[in-house]
Amino acid sequence: MKKTMFGTYITIVICAVITLLIHIYPYSSSLTEKSIFFGAYYKAFIIAGEWWRMVTCGLVHVEIPHLLMNMFSLWMLGSTLEQLYGTKKFLLLLFVSVLGGSVFLFVSSGNTVAVGLSGGIYGLFASYIFLVGMGGGFHDAAVRNSLLRTALLNIAINFLPGIAWKAHFGGAIAGLLLTMILHDNPNWKALRVNSMIAFAGMVILCYAGIRKSAYIPSSQRYVKTDQNILKMEWNLGAHTHVRQMAARLDSLYDITYLEPMFREEKGYAEANGNTQLG
Repeated sequence: MKKTMFGTYITIVICAVITLLIHIYPYSSSLTEKSIFFGAYYKAFIIAGEWWRMVTCGLVHVEIPHLLMNMFSLWMLGSTLEQLYGTKKFLLLLFVSVLGGSVFLFVSSGNTVAVGLSGGIYGLFASYIFLVGMGGGFHDAAVRNSLLRTALLNIAINFLPGIAWKAHFGGAIAGLLLTMILHDNPNWKALRVNSMIAFAGMVILCYAGIRKSAYIPSSQRYVKTDQNILKMEWNLGAHTHVRQMAARLDSLYDITYLEPMFREEKGYAEANGNTQLG
């Protein structure tokens, strides 16, 4: 056991700071738009080039209860897993699980917005259950019943409205496979090789699924939302990036609306002066 929880603590701090910024950021926009601005999962922007959102979404929370629940779960699991793996491997496991959840969500859902570290936490929980099982913990009735109750509770949560259960499932699968790969138990050599093959197969299938799912139906094109987020980025001085994103979004939607607004150096406000969305 390595006596460190630096990765757990710094992740908790970053998540808390981002939640605070979402609520105090001085811009007249909805909390959903602010969450996207600060890195939430948003399929349209991901397709347009902001692929990093598939990882940063794990650091974004809007509602305080959601933040507290996820941070408590992270602290509970991190108190064991980070000390077992070390900070680097622990963070790798956490955020590869977040990425796995985002990929599953991308392939199976439309143009939705998603926030939260739950995909990563499900990956950690899958890792924890696997390690307990391989260590013989299931032979202890108290341990077995405790894990079963926790697992059933987490499964039940997925049936609540607004829960991205597909991201939870993807995070758990990614976390489980990566656990088998990362663990250096010499008795697990064959299991590690098979897990590498399975992980590679999952990556190939997900890549094919991403290519097939990289479109936005006309009923799910939120152009006004896109405009507001690009305006926030423009006001921070990211003019080149905003122009590129506007052009890509127009191409994605097969329209000519966003790119002309941000074309001129004179700024968004003047370029957007009399434009209305029909």
